Amino acid sequence: MDETGDFFSEAVNVAQDVLADVLVRGGLHLRPGMLPRGVARQCRVRLTFLINYIRQLIFLLAAGMMNTLPPVKPRKRSVPAPLPDGVEDVTASFVAASGPRPWRLALAPPPYTPMPAMQDVPRKPEPEEVPAWRLIDKVIALNAILADPEPYARRMARTLQRWRDAGELSPVSLDVIPGFRAGRLTEVYGRAVSLRLNDVLAVAWNDTG
Repeated sequence: MDETGDFFSEAVNVAQDVLADVLVRGGLHLRPGMLPRGVARQCRVRLTFLINYIRQLIFLLAAGMMNTLPPVKPRKRSVPAPLPDGVEDVTASFVAASGPRPWRLALAPPPYTPMPAMQDVPRKPEPEEVPAWRLIDKVIALNAILADPEPYARRMARTLQRWRDAGELSPVSLDVIPGFRAGRLTEVYGRAVSLRLNDVLAVAWNDTG
């Protein structure tokens, strides 16, 4: 494995260590129904860091493959067969009744917009316990991405190509700083991934293949 591969592999290991910490801290591997509010807050802070950090890992892998992807083959649009007379399409009602959809990582973060000034609004007291399923969904999704990040990176590489071809400026990555007391290695890679990503994006944006 080359230096880039070694760096990416170690960066993934750092993410997996933080994810394992979330599992143990919240006991999420036991599939609890509820979590104490303080424990849930600790897990959310770590998952927020992980979401931003893993996005940067996907961006880093995608930027390196931007100019090596094969051309996209146009897809033939399938036209559904007409329904027989008297038959109603109730697909939408089944989707609506299927409950909340599993959480998925948005590969590109939402564009930054400054929050308007808001007046203080009285808040209801927070419950002592909160549902754990939202945290469990995120852990499952992030673990699947770390196990096989390349499909996500290929999707992001296509997006980066479209941005570049449309004349948009190269994205700029900021350091991912943990909002909790993290290990030294986590802090170092939070900054190192961002620095390397900006370098790779700068090269990819000026190289059209």
